[in-house]
Amino acid sequence: MLRTLLRLVFALFVLAALLVVGLVVWVNSTYQRDFSATPLPDIHASQDPAVIAQGQYLVEAVAHCSECHRPAYYVRKRQPSADPTDLRGGYAFRAGPFGTFYAANLSSDAQTGIGAWSDGQLARVIRHGVDRNGHFAVFMALSIGALSDQDLTAVISYLRTLPPTKNAVPGDRWGFAAKVLAHFYKPHDEPRLQHVPPGGLSVERGRYLANGPAGCYTCHSARNPFHGFAIEGPRFAGNPQPEPDEADAKFELVAPNLSSDPVGRTGQWSEDKFVARFKMGVTLRGTHMPWESFQRMREDDLRSIYRYLRSVPKVSNDLGPSRRLAGWKR
Repeated sequence: MLRTLLRLVFALFVLAALLVVGLVVWVNSTYQRDFSATPLPDIHASQDPAVIAQGQYLVEAVAHCSECHRPAYYVRKRQPSADPTDLRGGYAFRAGPFGTFYAANLSSDAQTGIGAWSDGQLARVIRHGVDRNGHFAVFMALSIGALSDQDLTAVISYLRTLPPTKNAVPGDRWGFAAKVLAHFYKPHDEPRLQHVPPGGLSVERGRYLANGPAGCYTCHSARNPFHGFAIEGPRFAGNPQPEPDEADAKFELVAPNLSSDPVGRTGQWSEDKFVARFKMGVTLRGTHMPWESFQRMREDDLRSIYRYLRSVPKVSNDLGPSRRLAGWKR
């Protein structure tokens, strides 16, 4: 009787081990799904100086592209680059069990940069998070909002003017957790936002910036990784999922509530304090907020964002300190 029971336990153990091995093999062989059917947006670079200038403002400030794609030294030091046109990339985002992901070289170099990419391929990776090989581009999919056709054209027009810089960036190294979650990803296909051109203060301009190129909601809203990383719950209510503080592993960070509720940032800060905080730039090591870029934003745009955030429904969602000891409990 005992021998039979031991055989049964052993058989169940072997079966469980085979299932685990099979799952690991399946995840590793299927995580890089083919999204090449995602259409290339009908976007074409312009040589109009005004369009290029708007693209530069978006890349260096609002859309904060330079935050990640500037030389790795400056990203690590949380310092503005000595040459804002040097977007050679290479910074390694180490995400624990999710893997290590590298900021791409955005210079016009044909071998190591985007010189060989078409305008449509660049537009697709920015808008849909799908690279030119049809694969899921993790950080592009999760770090920027929906740009209007006008601003997407401006960004690509400016990137085309960057000088070539040879810098071979390693390929992303996906961890097992990222490979599992990749099976739930669906390429972004949000409705295009109505373009609101710069100039003057307005709630409409703030709405476009916060939901579009500035991408405030991408960090300050909860996401469901098992539903294609879709926003879960009210936008701008904060993201309760903590992330490690890159400057000190003893701490963790959460993206706070931005609503006008008394526990939200715009509920606590006046418009002048909001603008002043952005203009201060980096004051805290380890923060994931792209202050170096956002401090370059025009005052009218910052005030427009504040006024829009004050207009969104209040959400009483107190997430506690935005930087706290890892494992913090209320």
